[in-house]
Formats: sequence, C-alpha cells, structure tokens
Amino acid sequence: MARLTGTKLAKPRAPPVYNVWARSPDIKILVDKEYKLAHPTGGVINLNLLRIIKSKLFDQMVPNEEKPMWRKRAMAEGKVLVDEWEQGLVSPPAMDPESRQRLVLVLLV
Repeated sequence: MARLTGTKLAKPRAPPVYNVWARSPDIKILVDKEYKLAHPTGGVINLNLLRIIKSKLFDQMVPNEEKPMWRKRAMAEGKVLVDEWEQGLVSPPAMDPESRQRLVLVLLV
C-alpha cells in the first residue's frame, strides 16, 4: 500500500538538534571550513565525520541557555513530518494525473 500511495512505511523522526542549528548560512560556512580541514583529500563526503563536526560545533558554540530552544525547534520539525506522514496514510488516493502515472509505474516495476 505504501508503494501505491507514495507514503513511506517507516515513521519519520525528528532531525538531530545540531542539524537544525547547522542550517543557517553562517554556520554552514563554518561547518564546511571545519570539514575541509578534517578531510582535505575531498572525494566522497564522509557523513559520519560531518555529523561529528556539527555535533562538536553545536556543543562548543551554543550556550546551554539556547540548547532547549533548538531542541524544541527540532521536535516541532519532527512533529510536522509525522503529521504529514499520518495524513498520507489516512487520506484517500489522489486522482490527479501525476498520481495515476506514479501508480502505473509502481505496478509495472
């Protein structure tokens, strides 16, 4: 059923707090700079190293008073994702042409 509706089976989770924090442009530049220092060869992106860098910068740069605000923001984003996911599970099938075409392609695969 999930393949027919385009809804994933797995319930979405809230994004990590440090990922929400690291989305701002100035923090993104700082994360990129730290990543290039830690991984100078380039090539394939090491997601684990990127996660470690974001987490460490979050712990170092964000004061303890601000951390609950970032946690609330991440939980709010997670709630929006779960609400959209639940809505996709309970809503009736869409009848627009794009949805019908996606259904035909799913059935052919």
